Amino acid sequence: MNFPEKPDDFRCVTALTPTVCDLCGVGRPAQCADEPIAAVMAAAAKALAGQKVEKLLLFAPDAVGIHLWERFPEKLAAVEALAPVRVPTRVVMPSVTPVCFASMFSGALPEVHGIQEYAKPVLTCETIFNAFPEAGWNTAIAAVQECSIDKIFRKRKATYISTTGDDESLAYSELLLKQRPVDLLLSYATDYDKNLHSTGPFSDKALAAFDQDLVAFQKLCALVDEVWADYNRAVVFCPDHGGHATDDTGTRGAHGKDIPEDMLVYHFYRFMPKKAR
Repeated sequence: MNFPEKPDDFRCVTALTPTVCDLCGVGRPAQCADEPIAAVMAAAAKALAGQKVEKLLLFAPDAVGIHLWERFPEKLAAVEALAPVRVPTRVVMPSVTPVCFASMFSGALPEVHGIQEYAKPVLTCETIFNAFPEAGWNTAIAAVQECSIDKIFRKRKATYISTTGDDESLAYSELLLKQRPVDLLLSYATDYDKNLHSTGPFSDKALAAFDQDLVAFQKLCALVDEVWADYNRAVVFCPDHGGHATDDTGTRGAHGKDIPEDMLVYHFYRFMPKKAR
């Protein structure tokens, strides 16, 4: 992989939790051991004139690694046009969905939060889905039924929407934004990961799903700007890991290894101030 960043430029995926908590003035989960991302905090302070974020959307497309952006720089440019603060991010081992999302949204390493393999227990440690509701934020999660995000963050004071697929997850995310007083929304997309496994990371099916992730992100950014126009708001594009081809033909894919294709992702942040009254 030929990425422009140096190894020291990459932040651990655990840095997302303290960053969004501090952006929003919400206390960090108890087990959070990382610190906020300085570049993100500085960008938010500039965009929001030093004020706190009042509404937050997290868009989590599964398995979107740096290798995709390298191959399609025009798509990278399209996402950065919406969310220009790009954070090189290194995920945790094993680089599988429940382990990575547990670290991302707790701020803790796997040996602390407890998921150290591909398993989907309900986390017993604190996460942002404890911290934000306890701070009075109406919180919702829209994800495909039985996926990691649908299962490991249960038993919190959040609204859980279990869907049949990515199209429905996007539709419910839009509905929540339009019709419910939601303050924090996590919207998850799984089709790229699903097709990566079955047909390879650069197959037509996988790339079509990647394109749908980008369309969904564009739609959600536009809708957030419409329905949250009276609030300082942030949107984060935050995949969990990448993926690699498992044979020379590229017709199958996987992840879970400590290799750049699996471990390195970009997170993107967007900040918009509330409209002047």
